[in-house]
Amino acid sequence: MKYEIESIKKDLKESLSEFRYEHSIKVANEAKKLAKHYHYDEEKAYVAALVHDIAKEFSDEENKLWIEKYHVSSEYLLPEFKNIVHAEIGAFVVKEKYHFDDEICNAVRYHAIGKFPMSLLDKIIFVADKIARDIKNPIIEKEKVLAYQDLDKALALYLIMQKEKLEKKGLKMHPNSIELLKVLTSAK
Repeated sequence: MKYEIESIKKDLKESLSEFRYEHSIKVANEAKKLAKHYHYDEEKAYVAALVHDIAKEFSDEENKLWIEKYHVSSEYLLPEFKNIVHAEIGAFVVKEKYHFDDEICNAVRYHAIGKFPMSLLDKIIFVADKIARDIKNPIIEKEKVLAYQDLDKALALYLIMQKEKLEKKGLKMHPNSIELLKVLTSAK
């Protein structure tokens, strides 16, 4: 499939904040590099990463409308899912707006929480989103190195750190993330 990348970028530039747009470009560039490294379709990875946060800045009202429209569990409206609802909704947005295939839609859907099993594209988008950062952080630097050695190890490292971060705040990981982490850490 040929993607209308410039048209998608124009849409995103008009609908996202400058910060979110720049983040999306960084993630897309990282996803393209990871795709090349893992012999995956670079353009498809680029496009999936480009749109991964398309719904990130939706208002609570917009989220509610999409959830009702697609009969998604209203649990995504709970405060503990505030940072992941955009992924679920984003999958519907890119399907409706760009008619993307299920592989891209699923990569958007699972870029925030993961799932088991994950396709190569799912992993590329998930990891690219976590490592495409300008900040210097030893954990992110380790994830970047791991990302080009073993995507599963990079995923596991991120999920372990995320679990610890959430537990310190008295929060729990999404069940999909917990299952994925169990599988990744038991596969050692």
